Amino acid sequence: MISKCANPTCSTPFHYLRDGKVFRVDLNDDNENLNSPYLVDGKKAPRRTEHFWLCGPCSQTMSLIFNKQTGVHVIQKPLAARAAAS
Repeated sequence: MISKCANPTCSTPFHYLRDGKVFRVDLNDDNENLNSPYLVDGKKAPRRTEHFWLCGPCSQTMSLIFNKQTGVHVIQKPLAARAAAS
């Protein structure tokens, strides 16, 4: 459950969806074959979905990325994309 902004340096509590941006990350079981959505024994790999939220001010300058080995990270948006969004 989302309780606060995903930015570790921000403590804004989550109250409403109307401000900020929600990210959905689909996590797969580590035993999944990367070339197929099925495990070796023919069964579908279990899926787990997690949600992350960046508050309004943080979502203006930051985004989230997911790396299977290291997890979710907050990154700065490129300057050109921020200027175009303003």
